[in-house]
Amino acid sequence: MQMLKELQAMNHDWPAQYPTFRRIDGPRTPTVDVGANSASAERPTLPQRAATELPSPVRADGEQITGAPRLMSTQLSHEFNVLKLDLKLGAVTPAQLMQSLEKSAVASLLDGKISQALKHLVSLRERIADTSSKVLVTGDLNAGKSTFCNALLRRNVLPEDQQPCTNVFCEVLDARANNGVEEVHAIPHGMVYNRQDERTYDVYPLSELERLALDADSYMLLKVYVDEKRPDEQSLLRNGVVDIALIDAPGLNMDSMQTTAVFARQEEIDVVVFVVSAENHFTLSAKEFIWNAAHEKAFIFIVVNRFDNIRDKRRCEKLILDQVSKLSPKTYDDAEALVHFVSSNKVPRGSGGDGDGGDGDGDDGNGGNNNDAVDFDRLERCLRNFVLEKRAISKLTPAKTYLLNVLGDLEALGSYNEQLTEEEISRLKSELSTIVPVYEQTLAASVRVAEDVEVRVNKLVSGVYDHTRYKLENVIKEIGSKTYVEYPGLFSVYSYAADTRDAMLQSLQQSVVECEEFARGKTTAGFNILKNLGLQQFEGTPYYTEKIFNNGLMFSRRRDLLARGSVSPSIEVADYFDLDQREKLSGMGMSLTLATVASTQVFGVPTTIYGGMMSATTVIGLRNLRRWVMPLLGVALVAGAVYVISEIPSVVPRKIARKLHRELQEVDYVHVNAERISSECRKVLKVPSDDLRKAFQRQLDEQAQSKNERAQQIDAADGAVKYFGKLRREAASNRSLISRFDLEGGAAAAAAAGAVVLRDEELSAQD
Repeated sequence: MQMLKELQAMNHDWPAQYPTFRRIDGPRTPTVDVGANSASAERPTLPQRAATELPSPVRADGEQITGAPRLMSTQLSHEFNVLKLDLKLGAVTPAQLMQSLEKSAVASLLDGKISQALKHLVSLRERIADTSSKVLVTGDLNAGKSTFCNALLRRNVLPEDQQPCTNVFCEVLDARANNGVEEVHAIPHGMVYNRQDERTYDVYPLSELERLALDADSYMLLKVYVDEKRPDEQSLLRNGVVDIALIDAPGLNMDSMQTTAVFARQEEIDVVVFVVSAENHFTLSAKEFIWNAAHEKAFIFIVVNRFDNIRDKRRCEKLILDQVSKLSPKTYDDAEALVHFVSSNKVPRGSGGDGDGGDGDGDDGNGGNNNDAVDFDRLERCLRNFVLEKRAISKLTPAKTYLLNVLGDLEALGSYNEQLTEEEISRLKSELSTIVPVYEQTLAASVRVAEDVEVRVNKLVSGVYDHTRYKLENVIKEIGSKTYVEYPGLFSVYSYAADTRDAMLQSLQQSVVECEEFARGKTTAGFNILKNLGLQQFEGTPYYTEKIFNNGLMFSRRRDLLARGSVSPSIEVADYFDLDQREKLSGMGMSLTLATVASTQVFGVPTTIYGGMMSATTVIGLRNLRRWVMPLLGVALVAGAVYVISEIPSVVPRKIARKLHRELQEVDYVHVNAERISSECRKVLKVPSDDLRKAFQRQLDEQAQSKNERAQQIDAADGAVKYFGKLRREAASNRSLISRFDLEGGAAAAAAAGAVVLRDEELSAQD
């Protein structure tokens, strides 16, 4: 049980793969031994089996594994018994259906089989611990099962008729187990029978048995207590050794529910007595039942009933025995004791009493010739001997057979999965050796491309920055050195200053627009280069998606200082005068010149005379000088006015340009705009750069995930190989140990065989 539990746990973590093979018509032959002298019946090990071409197994993703080891022979379809997944679906063969199923679905089916095996082992343990023996009488519909049971009891207890009359399991027991009272305890569905608790059953007299046997809707089991009058040495029920229950089952092919119930019930019994009609031989349902029972019962007691109706008895015996040899080889080997040709309806019976019925199952009369009675007496002695005197075989052989079949299945499953998993490891390592270099190449390419993209972007952005700075610096340097607006005259001097300022700002603004256009063109070219690089790098892959760039969206919002009005020199009165020292001196010289000309024209005094008069001031004296001050001052004022008016067209642009330079320097206008334009370029180029980076990252993530998955699968497969190898070795070792137990060699050997089944009880208790 512990091995099955471990396999069930492993099957959840690493789904076991199940071999597929062609179905061979015929029975699943159990190759187990019930004695120490039958070494020829040992199951051959896998290396001894002749391998045949099988469909390739399927991986978890549904893809067939090519080159997988083909270990299983077609004979394995016979040898897989307990854990066999015998799938059927119309015209689809089991092998084809197995291949079409997902690995998880196969693992789920196998898990169900393991659970059934664990449940069956618990039943075996309970049966071995139970001192009583249960004998199941089963067979096809109208084979004469009830008639056979009545013949064993030598009285008419169970209902008999030409048509089916047993729909409920009838378990016949010695009345001494019921305080000597003959009666029927009818157990309703879902109730657990306890003879001491009358709430668990309904009590009826034997006369009601015929009616109760047809009431399958109300009852699932009838406990029939009868008082058999024969002495202990003749009676099967009252034998003086152990308690025996004789169970009459409904016909196998009555309906699917009844057949399923019979199949399930056989797990609880020790001996199977299969009643077959001599007229019909073994039907498909009969063969299926015997194949299923062979999982644990190498020996089946076969009763060929109604043999008196056969004219060519020798031919009938040969045909029946040929079928038995295929259905149950061990039964055939001991056919003298286990296969009997009788006529149950010819066996003399007592007057009976309650429960007497008609002829039953189409058999007439209670009398018969001597040969019929002799044949049945020999059958009864053999059955009594098999159940009582060879109790070790009848009680422990099913357990031994089932254990050998389970261990054989585990050995085959372990060997298949061990070698198949080794092949899986080789495949995974091969895939990993291919994935790792590709991953490293992709990683190196991503680093190389990222560096190349960064260089390209930095170069382009730096170029745009330098171009913008150079152009704006030249434009600012030229401001004020050229005429922007025609001088309209003295009366429009303010508008002249304002128009000059606006023209300077417009010129600067136009230069910024030209720098943006230059940046837009460079950015478009750079975007296309990066996009083509991505298309070339990831051609034919889903990692990179081409994007379209609309360069018209660049600089769609004016964010430069001029557009925001942060730079706009105000017009002041001082802007019309230039008071720079050098210009003042130059202006004064010009004023004196003008004044001299004016005095000559006004006063008619020659220049030389004027000069002499000035030189002679000291001679003339202060009184005379006062007389000349006012005329000289007037001349100076006239000269200054003439100068100012004549310098306005050149002073205004110069003064406004000077103020504009100062404001532009304060806000670092050139750098701010160069940085703004180049940043816009970098922002746009970041899109294809990020697309490239993300494409590489997606590819790397996928390859890394694939690489990690392979590595994890290899680790898991290594553990699975170790487990399946251990499972194969332990199953082979335990099977060899159990097969050597001689159940007929004494009580010690029998107890040892029983201990094999019971030894997991302590482990289960510890769990």
